[in-house]
Amino acid sequence: MKLVAVDMDGTFLNDNNEYDEVRFKHIYDKMLHNNIRFVVASSNHSSYLKYFFAEYNDIIYIGANGASLELDDIKRYKLIAQRDVCTAITRLIDTNYEFVVSTINNAFIHQTASESYRRMIQPYYPDIKVFTVNDDIDESVLKITVTAAADELSHIIELLPASLDCVYSGAHCIDITAYADKAHMLKIVMEQLSVGRDDLVVFGDGENDIEMFKLSSHSYAMINAPRKVKSYASAIAPSNNESGVLYILEQNIKQI
Repeated sequence: MKLVAVDMDGTFLNDNNEYDEVRFKHIYDKMLHNNIRFVVASSNHSSYLKYFFAEYNDIIYIGANGASLELDDIKRYKLIAQRDVCTAITRLIDTNYEFVVSTINNAFIHQTASESYRRMIQPYYPDIKVFTVNDDIDESVLKITVTAAADELSHIIELLPASLDCVYSGAHCIDITAYADKAHMLKIVMEQLSVGRDDLVVFGDGENDIEMFKLSSHSYAMINAPRKVKSYASAIAPSNNESGVLYILEQNIKQI
């Protein structure tokens, strides 16, 4: 084991958006001692993910469902072309969807967003900005997150130009990207650190984790994951509410 990649919501975090920090610190210190790197791979923005690991300086972040990577001094982005941003936003507004536009440094919501929606997303985007017209977003866009159920995925795909794709990330979130993928960024990490599939351990609970599973000989779906996700994993971990990731890591570290 040289590299560990974890999804966050429904995997590393429990249903209260927490994890056992004391237990993780003990595990992480042993990982560092054995030169094992830790990757957080999530649909959330990297700036939000860093709140959970404020005391750690060498964690690798794959954010925005694979649209961004921060590996030591390396930063990579998979950006949406400005014309596609404008097209997607216009069509989402016309069909009355509520959404967040995530850029490298900020996040935006449209002025028509309801007050209840603003309250719901506040914990994830504490400094969110409001835009009126598309030109108000003059930054490079990583992804657009639409609040919608999984069965609306096909409808949203129909609204998008062919250069964009979307995936259901759980919790009524559909992420639109320029075909970004957490697995693509994880593969870059593996290449940079000279890690093979036998030395990679992956944890996840959602369909956007399946491609990461395929990169590893040691993939764990959480027991709370859907059946489809479990079918792609090489093993099942205890639930996110039972610190399943930490339990498996403790077992693996004992064998080093």
